[in-house]
Amino acid sequence: MSTEAEAAPTASTEDAPALDPRLQEKLKPLVPGAFCRHRSWGVGRIASRDEALQSLLIDFRSKKGHTMEFGYAAESLRLLAEDHFEARILTDPGSVKEWAAKDPGELIKHAVKHLGREATTVRLEEAFVPHLFQPTEWKKFWEAAKRAMRKDARFLFPSKRTEPILYAEGEVEAKPSGLEELREAVGVKKVVEILEKLQKGRDIGALRPQAEDIFRIVDATGQKVPKSQPGQLAELALARAEFAAALGLPADPGEVLRSLLPSEPARLASVIESLSAAKQPRFAELMAERMGERWAELFNAIVPRASGRLMDAIAAKFRKAGRAAELEGTLDRLLRERQVHPDTVVWLCRNRASEFQKLSGPFLFLTALAVLEKEQLSDIWRGSRLHDLLLEDKELIHDLLAATAPEEMRDITRAAMSSTAFEELDKRSLMGALVKLHPHIGSMVAGENKAASTESLVVSWESLEKRKKELEEIVSKKIPANSKDIAVARSYGDLRENHEFKAAKEMQAVLMRRKAELESMIVSAQGTDFRGVKGDVADIGTVVEIQEEGGSARKVTILGAWDSDPENGVISYQTAVGQALLKKKPGDTADLPTEAGGKSRARILSVRPYVT
Repeated sequence: MSTEAEAAPTASTEDAPALDPRLQEKLKPLVPGAFCRHRSWGVGRIASRDEALQSLLIDFRSKKGHTMEFGYAAESLRLLAEDHFEARILTDPGSVKEWAAKDPGELIKHAVKHLGREATTVRLEEAFVPHLFQPTEWKKFWEAAKRAMRKDARFLFPSKRTEPILYAEGEVEAKPSGLEELREAVGVKKVVEILEKLQKGRDIGALRPQAEDIFRIVDATGQKVPKSQPGQLAELALARAEFAAALGLPADPGEVLRSLLPSEPARLASVIESLSAAKQPRFAELMAERMGERWAELFNAIVPRASGRLMDAIAAKFRKAGRAAELEGTLDRLLRERQVHPDTVVWLCRNRASEFQKLSGPFLFLTALAVLEKEQLSDIWRGSRLHDLLLEDKELIHDLLAATAPEEMRDITRAAMSSTAFEELDKRSLMGALVKLHPHIGSMVAGENKAASTESLVVSWESLEKRKKELEEIVSKKIPANSKDIAVARSYGDLRENHEFKAAKEMQAVLMRRKAELESMIVSAQGTDFRGVKGDVADIGTVVEIQEEGGSARKVTILGAWDSDPENGVISYQTAVGQALLKKKPGDTADLPTEAGGKSRARILSVRPYVT
């Protein structure tokens, strides 16, 4: 008996495709009772392993009894040791919480050693919240943990939440001074990183006697920057100036770096654009001080490329100088020329109640459409914020268009309906908002929609039911599942480099586009069972016998728009062959298209109804 029972799984698994040897090695330790982690589902424990079905049954924290095929499990699961802190949180959260209260530094050391290069602040928070701590509890614990880490020289704590916390085993050598660190640094990035770290140190005042030597090293680094990379020079100049200010000295990039940076406003504006969004306003202000009375030239040159954060700084500068009207004139000209960044339009929309409200209204709405259409032709799509703002902020549509005259509103509606900036489903949503605000354009929108769907499709009931089922699956299963994928991927952080988030958003676009297509098709579909067709001429629901020149006789069945089975002679009436045969009688001839692109003459031998 035992021999037969042991042989049964072997017989089943022999038929299954063999796993890659590399995956087989990964699969070996994934046994019942083992702890594991999946990037989407989190931490879990393997409940059982079915060799016959080649699958694992895993109890994830968020999904009990989840089945996972061997190959996928080997690729996507990460094995956790029994003493791994996440495994302990899963099975015995109470003892881990006691540990956290008693010795937060030791718990974090344990976590950092287990996570290795994954031990970022973001990843640690993801592991602890809400499985062990609520957000407010986490903040309290994390502050205590950081205090403990600062007391231990073996912890290397990064400046960014997305960089790993490191723990060095054994004795740690004394850290070099700021000057020694800079002397050993190679490249602009490392020098900037050290300067920013030194600014945050408690003993920065002790570095003041070394300031001249530090500035000399920074200037020498700047002189090595290629002319083709002025953005690096700008980062270095900003870091030098802010370090000087932290020492209590004038916030100045220094004569050497000033001489290396471009002085023309247009060129300097391009340099500012290359910086990160957080550094753009700070560097722009630094350069404005350098340019004296010409600061307005620089800021006006920046405006066409300005992000929202930078626009806040620009507006504040003009406002403080009592020259807001000058900035308004610049914005008005750029809007009329459609020479603005989409984020600048977003900024104007969000500041529509400020001193720049004259730039709001129908003109700003039409400009937004034009800017989005222009973005579609560029290599890099930068209009996401503006696109979403127009669709989601209902108050914006009201504020921009509520006071619009009826005739002007008709022109705006035509522009919106013909815009290529939105997919069909989004466009319908936008039209709905416009009609709600101005009911008099309802007939205009309805007439356009009616004209677009006047041609009904004749389809078989079977094909119509198939598309209804596809739509139901998309709406009730695929879209909700995709929404969960987006939420999970968003939690990984840094959306610019988050490939899972981008893939999930791309799938969302595919699903919404297919949903809109199916809805449009179903609305225009006219179902039929093809009964009652006379069969005296070739028509929808007939079987036509034809004979092409030099060929034998064959039968073609012409059915609905979505019916197609070429191997059995079934074609849609919308195909080129179907269109060529429609309304032909026995004895008539028809020119049928060939695969080679030419025409083939065929004689109609007979016609009969498909359903008798």
